[in-house]
Amino acid sequence: MKDFISLLCCLLILSCTKKNDENKIESYNPILLKIGYYPTFHLPAETIVNFNERYLIFYSPASYSPPPPPPPKENGEERSIEEENDYKKYLNERPELKPFKIKLSKNDIKRILRVSESFKSTDFNDKDIKPAFDGMTTNIIILYSDGKLIQINPMNSPNEKQRALYREVLALLIEKNTNKNDSVILQKIKGYY
Repeated sequence: MKDFISLLCCLLILSCTKKNDENKIESYNPILLKIGYYPTFHLPAETIVNFNERYLIFYSPASYSPPPPPPPKENGEERSIEEENDYKKYLNERPELKPFKIKLSKNDIKRILRVSESFKSTDFNDKDIKPAFDGMTTNIIILYSDGKLIQINPMNSPNEKQRALYREVLALLIEKNTNKNDSVILQKIKGYY
């Protein structure tokens, strides 16, 4: 009976350990992180974080092609000053993204890792996500040191940890950016959160 109770305790401990292990990601280090920001009404942008070489790249996956101005009126009249100003305002809110690469400090890397290392297996699940018609669609790809590649596509409804990861990378971009056009784009992206 004593052996039976010992065996039962061992099985119970192993079962609990296995259950806890299922909720955690293996302890491999992320070496590359890509986050895509795809707003409905603005230029899409993506970031790549290289943890080993400690840099971040910000770029657009789409070419910049603003719509042409509205055509003149049907009867040949020129556009009004108000229409001209509306078009200029539209273009100012959607400037061309200037890609850049920035060096990250060890503390910058730690800021991102602090969030990504807190992920559990449930944070990598994007099943049963219902896409919204507008807003910010997002996508995360993480490459780990063991070669494992994970893609999370939470569409318009990231969970809290996914959102925290986007915000941390976005905060670094905003802090380190020096381009006026990119500032406009980054603030537009931030506005979606």
